[in-house]
Amino acid sequence: MITTFLNQRFNQALAILLLIGFVTQAHAAVGDTRITTWKDDRTAAFLLMFDDGWPSHWQVAIPEMATRGLVGTFYINPAKAEFTKFKAKWDELMPATGMVYGNHTMSHHGVRDLEHARFEIGECARIVRELQPGKPDRLVSYAQPGVPKGKWNLSNEDRAMLLEEYNLVSRPPFKDHGAVYHKKTLEDMTALIDKAIATKGMEYLVVHGVERIVPNWSYQDFWPLKQAVFLPLLDVLKDKSDKRELWVTDHISQHQYATERDTATITVLKTDTNDIQLRLKSAADPRFYDHPLTLVTEVPADWRECTVAQGATQTQAVVVNGFLTFHAIPNGPVISLSPANAP
Repeated sequence: MITTFLNQRFNQALAILLLIGFVTQAHAAVGDTRITTWKDDRTAAFLLMFDDGWPSHWQVAIPEMATRGLVGTFYINPAKAEFTKFKAKWDELMPATGMVYGNHTMSHHGVRDLEHARFEIGECARIVRELQPGKPDRLVSYAQPGVPKGKWNLSNEDRAMLLEEYNLVSRPPFKDHGAVYHKKTLEDMTALIDKAIATKGMEYLVVHGVERIVPNWSYQDFWPLKQAVFLPLLDVLKDKSDKRELWVTDHISQHQYATERDTATITVLKTDTNDIQLRLKSAADPRFYDHPLTLVTEVPADWRECTVAQGATQTQAVVVNGFLTFHAIPNGPVISLSPANAP
């Protein structure tokens, strides 16, 4: 009876301590490391995607996103006049703002057969990589254009073959994610954001035109999203990003991160008072999947600022509550963590 009474009193006292915050979650062992679900340990990911290379993209969307530090994917048709006429503007803005090109086929007119599809898809992939230099065979996001019935004469099997041949990754489907077409109000669009955060997953919005007020060209681009909706949407995304609830990024970066994360393993090779060594592996092909993953490692209690070294790359990072958050490349050299003042 006395033992039961004491146990009840202990449980009551423990519950009270938990409620007022006196009991905290116990730390794991020094060196224990986790891979965060999304970059920088953010809760969820969100993608903004823009189709068809409309002038309103470089006139409105890109400048407004850049001022808020947001990134998106812009799916272009290099043979369409809307793009070729203003190519100099695209060349000026894209490198400076960190926006990313995607493949939307050369003309947006469809394909007659496999040979024609090789041009429409393959030549667009070549041009995208030329416009945005990087690794020659790097992954590029692909969005199949919507065309009239009978204008897309390519089997799913042949399409899959071409995407693999040209190192293309299909973006998520347009269905239920089109601005103006499916999502008409700010509330509709922020509901996608809320869903991503609630599920700790990824959501996205596909935009075509954006309303142009200045300059007034006397016409609007296809399916123009009103600025009264678009700009507040960007403000919500920035706020969620600032609060570390969202990683607003391009499709390929999100795809690489998730693919690497889902097949990654961490091995602790060494722990002592001046050095922690880790090995980060991923089953994803390192030729295409080389996006840094975010790791969180428990370090000794007296570490305040650390040097993170992986091969020739060194960065500095601050310890918060006994944990160090940093970035590392999967399948790269051993990762070494040490206090900044270590001998």
